[in-house]
Amino acid sequence: MDAPVYRHADSRPTLLGLNFPGDFFVVVVASYLWLVLLPPVGFLLAAGATHASIALLNFKKPPQHWAHWLGFHLRRVLYGGHLSAAARSRAPQFPFGPYRSLHEAARDR
Repeated sequence: MDAPVYRHADSRPTLLGLNFPGDFFVVVVASYLWLVLLPPVGFLLAAGATHASIALLNFKKPPQHWAHWLGFHLRRVLYGGHLSAAARSRAPQFPFGPYRSLHEAARDR
């Protein structure tokens, strides 16, 4: 894939230095809230600070880093540390196979 035609395949869509549409949407919504709540000079400072902070948070991060980070930590908190889909599942497991988990070993005692 060294052809110049495919150069765009690995690039991230950005608008004003922010990932589009996710991060750009966050800045637009936050700026609207600042516009409603603050006077004009305060709005400009707060909107600029919001843009700069999100740009700095995303610096040298892969796309969707914060979405995956948030999802990982929410699953960890909500499901008591059981991160895999098999550990979170309520479906019965196959009863005839060997198990290699702590829960199965504790149940056999």
